[in-house]
Amino acid sequence: MDLLMILTFSLVSCSSNDNLQTNEIRIGILNTPNDVAVARNKNYFQKAFPNKKITFITFDSGVDANKALMSGGVDFATMGDTNGIVALTAGIPVKLLWINEICGSNECLIVRKNSGIKSIADLKGKKIATPFASTSHYSLMITLRNAGLENKVKLLDMDTQNIVAAWKRGNIDAAYTWQPTLSQLQNNGQVLTDSSDLFKKGYSTANITLVSKVFLKAHPNEVRKVVQVLAKTHRLRKDNYQMTVESAAKQTGISQSDAAKQIKGTKWISLNEEYSKDYLGNEQEPGQFILAMQRAGKFMYGQQTISYAPSLKQFQEFVYAGGN
Repeated sequence: MDLLMILTFSLVSCSSNDNLQTNEIRIGILNTPNDVAVARNKNYFQKAFPNKKITFITFDSGVDANKALMSGGVDFATMGDTNGIVALTAGIPVKLLWINEICGSNECLIVRKNSGIKSIADLKGKKIATPFASTSHYSLMITLRNAGLENKVKLLDMDTQNIVAAWKRGNIDAAYTWQPTLSQLQNNGQVLTDSSDLFKKGYSTANITLVSKVFLKAHPNEVRKVVQVLAKTHRLRKDNYQMTVESAAKQTGISQSDAAKQIKGTKWISLNEEYSKDYLGNEQEPGQFILAMQRAGKFMYGQQTISYAPSLKQFQEFVYAGGN
């Protein structure tokens, strides 16, 4: 099928070096009830950096986050791991620092109840919306490929807000997207599958945090502090789940019920797990998550989403394993 976009970025002069002389840390975030949201609500960042100004910039997509990283507009950014692969192939000077959450039932393929779609096979000829180059897009394409429907549906590239609007107008039959958008579709929708089903088949997706190489080189200790802040929220989820949900809901402005759906549908791994052989690994031994990213890169290249399929060595070098 005629996809997509091969994202290209041009190197431009930017103010990133100037920012290194200031007392500001700029973090690109997703407006989701994740570990960053909890850390913000609990003031973990400010406690870790009492003499710094912490600026949070919200991005609706990893595409915009990558542009900000390229231009020096942020020092850190959270995005789907597929956008991390885009960053690697586009030559954006960043490192993969942290896995915020492993996607599960928080990302779903949902269909309209009156669409006549009862199974994945029924999607043939239907209009399906998803944010292109996102984890949901990758999961959708794997689902369609496994069902033999890659070229037999009409795919529409929409951000989450436009998915909700198109759904309400009846302009789309289905969508692969994430919470909290899903909550706005579920009243008249039915879930066919979710990313936890794909995880069981070896197709893992996640939200990750990238760090600017320029910032990392200048402030390695502060980068480690950011990791410690995020690790603290993962411990909080394990020790006090309800407080985690309440904090995430308050920070993102959604109900505790919706926040709980999102958080329950994801896995937050511990600091020790992050840099273990099961996940990020290191330059000597690739982690299983990195191997999954490499498989995703090959698939994305086949779909013309990226300009080449990175080697395993490139993925290993992409990881900054010094955070623990």
